[in-house]
Amino acid sequence: MPCNPDELRHVPLFELLDDDEVEVLAAQVEIKRFAPLERIFQAGDPADHGYVVMSGKAQVAMMDEDQQEVVVEEPVHGEFFGFASMLQQSEHQSTAMAIEETVCLEVGRDDITELVMHMPMAGMDMLTVQARQIHASQNLVRSRISRNPNEVIEEEATFGE
Repeated sequence: MPCNPDELRHVPLFELLDDDEVEVLAAQVEIKRFAPLERIFQAGDPADHGYVVMSGKAQVAMMDEDQQEVVVEEPVHGEFFGFASMLQQSEHQSTAMAIEETVCLEVGRDDITELVMHMPMAGMDMLTVQARQIHASQNLVRSRISRNPNEVIEEEATFGE
């Protein structure tokens, strides 16, 4: 079902769009509802859409090299996920699931193409907001980098040890 333009005004990804741009985008996107624990997409699925949480909560996770699940993010109202793979037209690198009753905007590459064709500056506005998510991902990676355990032990060891 199409989206009410007023709902888009409360989404950070679209916060820099003007009224005309919001109208164009609202006519393109769809609203999707997910039950608790319903999978939104799985790693390896074709990334036809990205999602913006309108209500509820989702969890985005991926497997690391040791086959341990790593929660990448838990998007809530106004936050988005799945956009990088959708824009690259690649497979999803992560799996997304609704944690609770969740309503999302489903945004396709064609939806964004239509918006940018009509309103070219909307692309720059959305890229600005997307950059924030890139920085957040970089900070997550930085925090997961493990230190050399020998150095940690040496720093914490007393003279007698």
